[in-house]
Amino acid sequence: MSLAGGIPHYPFSFRGDALASELGRFVVEEPVTRVVTNAGARGWLVTGYAAAREALKDPRLSRSLIADPDMPQEDSSAPPLSVVGTMTMLRRAGLRDEAVKGMGPRQTHVSLERVRDIADTLLTTMKAKAAENGNASGNGNGNGNGKGNADESAEPGDLVADFALPWASHVTCELLGLPTEAAPELAGWFRLLSTGEMANENLFADWTKALSRFDDWMTGIGTEGLLGRLALLNRSSGHPLSHQELVEIALFLFVSGLGNPAGFLALCGLVLARDPELAARLRREPRALPGALEELYRWSVMLGDSIARIAREDAEIGGVPVRAGELVLISIDAANRDPAVFDSPDRLDIDRRPSMPHLRFGQGRHFCPAAALNRAQTEVALRALLDTLPGLRLAVAPDRIRWRQDHAVLLPETIPVRW
Repeated sequence: MSLAGGIPHYPFSFRGDALASELGRFVVEEPVTRVVTNAGARGWLVTGYAAAREALKDPRLSRSLIADPDMPQEDSSAPPLSVVGTMTMLRRAGLRDEAVKGMGPRQTHVSLERVRDIADTLLTTMKAKAAENGNASGNGNGNGNGKGNADESAEPGDLVADFALPWASHVTCELLGLPTEAAPELAGWFRLLSTGEMANENLFADWTKALSRFDDWMTGIGTEGLLGRLALLNRSSGHPLSHQELVEIALFLFVSGLGNPAGFLALCGLVLARDPELAARLRREPRALPGALEELYRWSVMLGDSIARIAREDAEIGGVPVRAGELVLISIDAANRDPAVFDSPDRLDIDRRPSMPHLRFGQGRHFCPAAALNRAQTEVALRALLDTLPGLRLAVAPDRIRWRQDHAVLLPETIPVRW
């Protein structure tokens, strides 16, 4: 943990399978503490469950003000308002309710049957590609005993590139009404979630190229999908969004639909691949999967940065005074590992029945509108994984899994698996 004037530099780690030791210490000893960000700004890092819940619900802490370049920032530049103030912009145009409906569990743009079909197709393709690559590399009998083994002779599959990223991309394209033939290209846009040095080097150019692509799509958007519906209603709005605002919101909705779902599905796949007994139990007891998912939402480490807010006025968070204009960084990952709320919080226990809910999807007016949809779609994808790969296991030692650095959403570089 590097220090700036005695104050720790945040973030601390980009591993998604273990909470950073600094976060674990702060959540117990100093649940609201000073840190220095990548931008060199000072902010309050909130790690304790009670303080995080309080901060997430406090109307004095503004999400939209993060877009003000004069405010303290996590990274070197302020995010656009379309990223941190999406719902505010949609509300002004009278489109918020339609957006929430289109991200809810009853949306009609992509069915759960279709979500399962996408997952099945990707897993079947991964198996076929692994077998083909194994044959091409001359691994024939693979096990060296002359008996042959179709599984061991195949190349490993990759739950990131072959499954989690393309699954999230394809599902989000169909939900939003983007061309499905673009889904493979868009799966590579995870880099738009870069932070720190990586963002300084590449983000402006990548974001500019992405906006150009979305400008083309939104210019010719039909009436299919959530984006088509929003564009149609915007034409009759009393306070319509500009074309550029629609383009920026469309890009943000896609990146959101790619990043968090892909990151979480990949982590779930990693957990199942390194714990065959857990995977076997979920196959035997399919009704246990929804509860297991809730525990995975709590236990997972997903954020490479934080939930950022700016204090509109003086406030108090966790007993600590916060002045107007100060930056507040909320670590959901740490709050969900608070031992004051969750017994043995570092243990993944699918039989856990906590007295308090996890904070993965936020609280209050900023509660994620896609929470129920994400739960349902992820459950379908994991059922496909369990059904299609009954012998799922890691093809490398767990400590050889490498995580992408400097990203707002945590994701392994690869998850090599066999089945």
